[in-house]
Order: sequence, then C-alpha cells, then structure tokens
Amino acid sequence: MQKGRGFLERCGLALMVLGVGVSAGAQDLREYWPMEVFLERHAEQRPLMEAFDRRVTGPGIPIPAEQRPDAPVRVSVIYPGLEISDYWRRNLAAFERRARELDLPLDLQVFFSGSTRDQAALQAEQLRAALAESPDFLVYTLDTPTHTALIDRLLARTPGVDGPHIILQNITTPVRAWNGLQPLLYVGFDHLQGSRLLLEHIRAQAEEGDEIVVLYGTDGYVSRARGDLLTRSLMEVPTPRLRDTYLTDQDVDIAEKATLDALARYPDLSFIYACTTDTALTSIRTLAAEGRTDVEVTGWGGGSAELRAIQEGALSATVMRLNDDAGVAMAEAVSLQVRGLGHDVPQIYSGGMQLVTRDTPPEALEQLMQRAFRYSGVPDWTSH
Repeated sequence: MQKGRGFLERCGLALMVLGVGVSAGAQDLREYWPMEVFLERHAEQRPLMEAFDRRVTGPGIPIPAEQRPDAPVRVSVIYPGLEISDYWRRNLAAFERRARELDLPLDLQVFFSGSTRDQAALQAEQLRAALAESPDFLVYTLDTPTHTALIDRLLARTPGVDGPHIILQNITTPVRAWNGLQPLLYVGFDHLQGSRLLLEHIRAQAEEGDEIVVLYGTDGYVSRARGDLLTRSLMEVPTPRLRDTYLTDQDVDIAEKATLDALARYPDLSFIYACTTDTALTSIRTLAAEGRTDVEVTGWGGGSAELRAIQEGALSATVMRLNDDAGVAMAEAVSLQVRGLGHDVPQIYSGGMQLVTRDTPPEALEQLMQRAFRYSGVPDWTSH
C-alpha cells in the first residue's frame, strides 16, 4: 500500500497504516454468528438468557448445602491483563466475590499476559501450564487464530472427563464452525452493539467537512468487531469523512506515532475513534502535547482510566460496560454446572452498556459506576 507511507515509514512503521476500507484483523467476522442471528436460529436460548440475566443482576443466593462441592472447584484463568484497561482485573474481583456470596469454593489459578502479537507464544505456554493442573474450568479469550486453534482442540475433549468446561471471555458471538460442540459460555459485552452506540454519537456530533481516523488495537477479533462496523458505516456517509485506519498493535509508541501521522496528513481532522482504552488514552496524551484541543477522541469500555478522562474533559465519549456483570455471570455459570444444572446456562451472556460523554451529569455517571463496579469497587479518585 502506498498511501500515507511518509511519516510512519521514517518511524519504521509503514505497514501499520491500513488505509480506508482495509480490514485490520486477520480473522473474518463471517466466522462468527452475530448474536441476533444466533438467537434467531436458536430461539430456545432467549428464555435461558433472560432467566440467567435475572440471576446475574440479582443478589447472590448461596448454594444449598447438599449441592455444595466437597472440594474447591479448580478454575484456570488466562487473561491479557497487562493493559491500562482494568477490565480484566475487575472481572476477576467480581468473579471471586460473587463466588464467595454463592458459597462456591474456588481453587483459582490466574495467568496474565499482554495483548500484543508477540504474546501469542506466552499465552500458549500459559495454557499448557494451566491444563497441566487439570482444571475443572478454563476461562480464556478468543481474539486471534492461535486462540481459536487451541480452543478447537480442547473442545474435542469431554468436559469433566478428559478436559475442562470452557468459558470464553470478551466475546458474545459464537464460532460458526463449533456448532454442536460449543464451550459452556460466551461471556462479555457485545462489541457490535457498543460500536453502534459510538457510531450514532459521532454522526450526531459531526458537521460538514469533519474528518475521522480509526485506531485499531491488535490484529484480531476484538478490533475487527469494534472497528469494522464503524469503518463500513462511515464509508457510506459523507460526514464525517473517513480518512484512514491504523493498526497500533496495542503499542503506545505506535499509537502515538499514528496519532501524529493523522494530524500531519489531515489538517481538518475532527475525530479519532479508538478501539481500545490503551490507544484512546495514548491518543489524548499526544493531542494534549500538540495543543490540539479541537480533535475529539472516543474510547471503548468505560473502565476507571477512561471515566477519569471523561470527567476531566479529555475524552469526549466512550461506551461503558456494566463491568462486573461479566464476572458475576462466570461465577453463576460455574455454580450451576457443578450443581448439575448446566442446562440452565445459556450459550451467551451479554452484559449491558451505556454511552457516556463529557456532558453526562456527574450524578448519572456516579450511579452508573455504582452499578458497573458493584463488586470490584468504585474508583478511589471519585471521592477526591
């Protein structure tokens, strides 16, 4: 690709400029069932999801003594938790605290890694180490073809006999190829739904002549789901004009250089859509250093760091996940399965989301934080 090579080529990053209409991810979204389509094909899942949602949003009800496991349930968790986003750490806190409410004893083994492409080998090694402990449950992510291949092999095993029950985090779109052999639960917050909320916000704010660029995270499913919907939609409308897309690989140096490149090449730039917290916060720091207060940056996820940036006025908007519900859903799914009630676990749990902007009233944001972080704790800075 020749477009936009100058600045990033000098930085040794020419291949990170994707160009308009070029998809960021190596994975094809057609490999997954959009949640709405999946539910159309599996209508029996709707009542299961509704009942499970009531269980998640309600108080934890202790397991009856006669159904309580005699030994702690062995759970291995492998997360890309070494990020600015606190989603993964909060998820674990909610999972553990809900399990305590349920009187569900856990033997928890946790592995954290980064989320860049060079972490794939580490994550594979962590998976081998986790499986060596013969866990009853494995909680894993599904962002790259490597993840998919590893889980594909595990699904061939019989859960509870020669393999663990599998919970896949941060994904709510079942893999098409696994029909009839799905994991216990897909759990998270629908990336497509969240991106629609941000798209509607950006289009409502945009004026004639405004321009936008998109900063993707890693070369995987999550960035595809969050970014491709927006880029396809913007290519069909005149405002704002989509100028370019960048692959940052979740690297703050690349995200900074991509932001600088966009500023240099597009003087009328008005919006930066960031697919991850790390890229959003890097972008607003870069804009501040350049004195460019005229460019609006949107985030994704609504964790502590993003909400603080919203309150400070540095971040214009984000989609805020009701974060702890995903961890609660994991605990409830494990509880049901060990009690012999796995048939009450739906295939998908998708938590609620809200659009939050710098104009959201403080009292409304406080209520959202109390709800979203009910187990993991409202950020300390809100009381300062």
